Amino acid sequence: METVRKLNPEAVSVARTPAPARSHPEGGAQLNSIADLPDGAPEQDARHPVVILIHGIRTCSLWQSEIQATLRNGGVVAHLTHYEYFDLLRFLAPGPYFRRRVIEKVKTQIRHIVQDSAPAPVSVIAHSFGAYVFAQIFRECPDLAFDRIIFCGSVAPSSFRLEDHETRFNAPLINEIGARDVWPAIAEAVTFGYGSAGTYGFRRPFVRDRRHHGFAHSDFLNAGFCRKYWLPWLRGGEYIEGDAPKPARSPRWLYLFVIFNIRTLLAFLLLWFGAPYARAYWGG
Repeated sequence: METVRKLNPEAVSVARTPAPARSHPEGGAQLNSIADLPDGAPEQDARHPVVILIHGIRTCSLWQSEIQATLRNGGVVAHLTHYEYFDLLRFLAPGPYFRRRVIEKVKTQIRHIVQDSAPAPVSVIAHSFGAYVFAQIFRECPDLAFDRIIFCGSVAPSSFRLEDHETRFNAPLINEIGARDVWPAIAEAVTFGYGSAGTYGFRRPFVRDRRHHGFAHSDFLNAGFCRKYWLPWLRGGEYIEGDAPKPARSPRWLYLFVIFNIRTLLAFLLLWFGAPYARAYWGG
């Protein structure tokens, strides 16, 4: 039996000051209307909440159109963001070069949308790598405030301190977890910078980890899930419990990634190749 709750019944959206002019955030050409945005989302007024959708890697983000239409039918205006196809090699590459290009591109799009949507409250739904991208933007841009934040299949680090930004969004952040989603844990294990929040949860203040039995990495991205879980939360703060309230047991093979992760491997290689030099140095 599913449970419906009203979280923060007296909470109000974060206050925002409407932008005096619709100029480009980076000082470029003027943004004259919402139609100038690349996603071409419909016009809205202050009565309708606004949602920004951020996709993950290895996708043409076709799911965004389905979610956009579902939200529109529910009285929520959805805007798409896009950073082109991001392949697995660039995703796994350590260091900021490839990731930074995506972060800057999405940051500019978010600023456009927030500015053009004022004074309507703006929420975010981010999937997989998109959650990582948004977490970086949210941390780096203290001038940006949001209403609701929803992550699904997130590879954002579970150490992300939402408590440091509690006045900039309408808590809690909803973190959707699939019981069969192993990819965030693998991403954390094989490279640097990512986290396993989409597999194990954030488990920290101002976050609500919602678990779903039998769900894999992208099973949240459909109209039925959006209508059942996201629309009630975005429109009125109604929280519906997932069907797997307790953490599911991870596959045994996944623990191999936890034990033999990239940091453990590098430490082993350092000891293996560095030991002869250390003995030679200290042994004279």
